Amino acid sequence: MKSVKAKIAIIIACCLLIAGCVLAIVFATKNDDANSQTLPAKGVWWWSVTQPDEEYLNFAKENGVNEIYYSNSAFDEQVNEFISKANQFGIKVFFLCGEYQWIQNPADFEEVVEQYQTYQNNFENKFSGIHLDVEPHQSPEWSGADQSTREQIVTDYLGFVRSATQNQKFSDISFDFDIPFWFDDYVVDFQGERKEAFKFVIDFADRVFVMSYRDEATRIFDSVKNELLYAKDQNATLFFCVETAQSSEGDDITFFEEGKAVMNAELETLAQLITNECGQDFVNYGISIHHMRTWFDLKD
Repeated sequence: MKSVKAKIAIIIACCLLIAGCVLAIVFATKNDDANSQTLPAKGVWWWSVTQPDEEYLNFAKENGVNEIYYSNSAFDEQVNEFISKANQFGIKVFFLCGEYQWIQNPADFEEVVEQYQTYQNNFENKFSGIHLDVEPHQSPEWSGADQSTREQIVTDYLGFVRSATQNQKFSDISFDFDIPFWFDDYVVDFQGERKEAFKFVIDFADRVFVMSYRDEATRIFDSVKNELLYAKDQNATLFFCVETAQSSEGDDITFFEEGKAVMNAELETLAQLITNECGQDFVNYGISIHHMRTWFDLKD
């Protein structure tokens, strides 16, 4: 009888052990799934640089950067090598380009995109998309123009955005667009609709980057809140962007005076403000920093 009871006890113990192992595996799997959840992106513009690529890339990786907007006029082996290095750091690379003249001369833009496509077809390490810094307010016609003229320039810009994103020759390309935070001041008629200019860009673009250049989290958030809510409603991806270069427009535009530690703290606060507004599960946003060299050189 004792032998039977002992066997039963052993069987029960084994069953409990197996059940415990199964629960541990399930729990670990859930944790892995949670940890692998898509996180908000953090990017940086990579214009002209002075340090070796590896020094900047190490800095970018240490600061949580997972994508770079890389400016290089030549589609060559140097670009191929740079993308390879960045990818080894777990960082995607987007081709950065833009001229305000493209708004009126889209053929020049198309020529650049065709060069991009040639590179993509012939080199091993690929760009993840094209990041367009085409700013209508850089037009010489903008300065001193009345509201009506500026609205027309903005409307022409929207025509460029639509043309770029709906061109069948470029249908396999992801397009980012930089826009100023004050695009909600321009309500325009376009394709039979009348609404704020930023809404049209969000409708057309793959991702939109709002140049919310301020040095306080609350002011950054407030300047982009309208765009954020519209992007959330459209299930679109929106980036909040900050400046690190010295600015002639005022000290409150940039983190140049405050330095890295202050900027990092404000960006953490900004992320919390976004979460408070949109919920814990909202990850359709990113934060990007302009630009690599000036950020690297900021005081600690």
